[in-house]
Amino acid sequence: MNPSQFLQLLPIDSQSPQKRIIHVCHQLPFEITYQGSEEKWSFLPRRGHSAMHAGIRSLNGDQWRTLVIGGAGKIHISPEAGLKDTVSPPWLCGQEKDRLVNQLLEDHNCIPLLLDSESAAGHYDGYCKTMLWPLFNYIIWNDATDGRLERQQWDAYCKVNQAYADMLVEQYTEGDTIWVHDYHLLLVPMMIRNKLPNARIGLFVHASFPSSEIFRCLPKRQEILKGMMGANLVGFQTYANARHFISTCTRVLGYESTPDGVDCDGHFCYVGTFPIGIDAESIDAQRSSPGVLPKIKAIAEMYTGKKILVGRDKLDLVKEVVLIQVTDSTTAESAKLEHKVSEAAAHINGTFGSLEFTPVHHYHHHIQPDEYYALLSIADAAVLTAVRDGMNTTSLEYVMCQEENHGPLILSELAGTAGSMGSALLVNPWDYAGVAKAINDALVMSEEEKATRHMQLLRQVKSNTASFWAHSFVKSLNYTMALSDMNNYTPLLNNESLLASYKKANKRLLCFDYDGTITPICKTPGAAVPPPDMLRALETLCNDAKNEVWIISGRDEAGLDNWLGHLPGLGLSAEHGSFIKYPHTSKWINLAEHCDMNWKHDVLEIFTYYTERTTGSFIEHKRCAITWHYRLADPDYGAFQAKECQNHLEGAILSKMPVEILVGKKNLEVRPISVNKGEVVNRLLVQQQQEDGGFDFCLSCGDDRTDEDMFKTMSKAESIPSQDVFSIKVGIEGKKTRARWYLPTVKAVIQTMQAMASVSASASVNESL
Repeated sequence: MNPSQFLQLLPIDSQSPQKRIIHVCHQLPFEITYQGSEEKWSFLPRRGHSAMHAGIRSLNGDQWRTLVIGGAGKIHISPEAGLKDTVSPPWLCGQEKDRLVNQLLEDHNCIPLLLDSESAAGHYDGYCKTMLWPLFNYIIWNDATDGRLERQQWDAYCKVNQAYADMLVEQYTEGDTIWVHDYHLLLVPMMIRNKLPNARIGLFVHASFPSSEIFRCLPKRQEILKGMMGANLVGFQTYANARHFISTCTRVLGYESTPDGVDCDGHFCYVGTFPIGIDAESIDAQRSSPGVLPKIKAIAEMYTGKKILVGRDKLDLVKEVVLIQVTDSTTAESAKLEHKVSEAAAHINGTFGSLEFTPVHHYHHHIQPDEYYALLSIADAAVLTAVRDGMNTTSLEYVMCQEENHGPLILSELAGTAGSMGSALLVNPWDYAGVAKAINDALVMSEEEKATRHMQLLRQVKSNTASFWAHSFVKSLNYTMALSDMNNYTPLLNNESLLASYKKANKRLLCFDYDGTITPICKTPGAAVPPPDMLRALETLCNDAKNEVWIISGRDEAGLDNWLGHLPGLGLSAEHGSFIKYPHTSKWINLAEHCDMNWKHDVLEIFTYYTERTTGSFIEHKRCAITWHYRLADPDYGAFQAKECQNHLEGAILSKMPVEILVGKKNLEVRPISVNKGEVVNRLLVQQQQEDGGFDFCLSCGDDRTDEDMFKTMSKAESIPSQDVFSIKVGIEGKKTRARWYLPTVKAVIQTMQAMASVSASASVNESL
């Protein structure tokens, strides 16, 4: 989803009432310090995530107001307070906690989440940094354990995510927009959705997202993905990350997907790409501040006559040229890596340096902003060669600082900004010779080429700012909600209306599909065993003398008899209406016995051709139909082969023979054109009209295209009042259908069956009394 396609569709309405956006972040944008008795608390900007916080701040205005919920982190103590060390939030007394919360809320629109140290460590230093962060950056764990530590860390991750979700629910009011940030809180969207089903929820993942082959290594992969799927919109930095997420949901969870998102049990989760930017005006002001200019002069004097390359990286894992490499730590494990980097720098300096010349200067600490902007401003080139990065905003800040010098940017093609920084010198960080060549090209580049490249980069940085990113995401989230409303062709089933009609009716017809309607769809047809609670409700409905209950399925006779044949009062129809068995009988009637079946040989040849070439696919033979299943095949390749097979069938079979192709869920079925579920329903309606005056209540329920014939036939039943006809589509609400109502899941269908069964059971008890 490209936000630029529809941002103009949602213009800012200055007359509309101000709306609230609640941001849920891992940490607040402030370092908190306890000052003592007089000035209780002070708040200084926290290092890191400056682009994200700039985007959040930009949303405060006439149209929106923001509230930030985040972890308080480590609380520092001022020396004047007379206390020692740092304070863990739970040790604060209730009164001080209240003062802290009130001051943050009044001064900065923030609410702190105060976690105990054990939970915070298990969440961040544990699961986030030892499990998720390495995996998201394509690093597979090497240490084998017995799983106890991972389980403890997972429990902490769940506990902390639940704490964030609970605090959000406490603060939520109708109409709020919820924006959850980054991989620390991937379970929060679904936790919120469970308590606030109609909330507008967005999730933005600032880190990279790996391919499905990597992500499926995560033991809790399904839980993480389902947690993310609670959002209405999931945003990523790059198109590749968004594509990986959609593919992972399809391959790991088996969900249907489109380029726009993923269909998750009746809820469509949109997926989009939103490259983050920086606060260009703020960076421009900081690089020109009085404290920067003296440091630029000092660096220039220190390295007179030398070309300066600057690099800045996080450690998670030419004689007249000097490289100034700045690194900082993010985890406890980075000490080992820092030692390796220092050894490498020492080796280079020992080999190529001298008493007068040190080619590599490595600074492993947080440098002050003035020093940082001075380095970016005076550098002759920047070398940013991360092997994996969500979004390296250093490259954007470097471009802003080079408005006068036009220094070239050497950027890893694996960094998140690479896709939008086409005028940089893109390199493969694993190709050392290629990186060396890029450094040389940057140093010998003509002034004209430098200026041209920089002008293009600067235009990109100034137009795609942190404010543009934040506004794009929020407007896109609103758009997805509006799109869902527009696509909502059918309303959610009104159970009160249904039960009211059900109670007053004297003769009812209840027709249900099987797979995907009263039984969840399974990867193999034989695994779709009916749930016990559904069977109990179905039996109660069949025992009601006012009901005529039918299962009208694409299954064959043997399958339906095996699972449902023990219910004597249940009518069965197999193979989409080719066979029927009336209630209280044991004989199947072939409604397609006079149909020409000579087409089956030609169809079988085509299906066999594609089965041999699609691993995991198989053919199901029915008496009046043939079905090709590809649910066990690779999702993308299976869908591609299904389309090719459908085109083949349409060209070779449909034009010559009286058959039709049914495109089901992960299958293609060919059947006689004169046989369908609608004919069965029509047969039942006509028979009842002739024998006993007809039905006064009708319900049909199904989940795919084959059930549309049922809905169409019932909608034309003139003898039944329209308010007593309930055609129900199962699945996502945006599906185009002839049904008048929809239910999102199989579970919801079973609950509706149980509600009707309860009415029947109560009526039976009253009659016996």
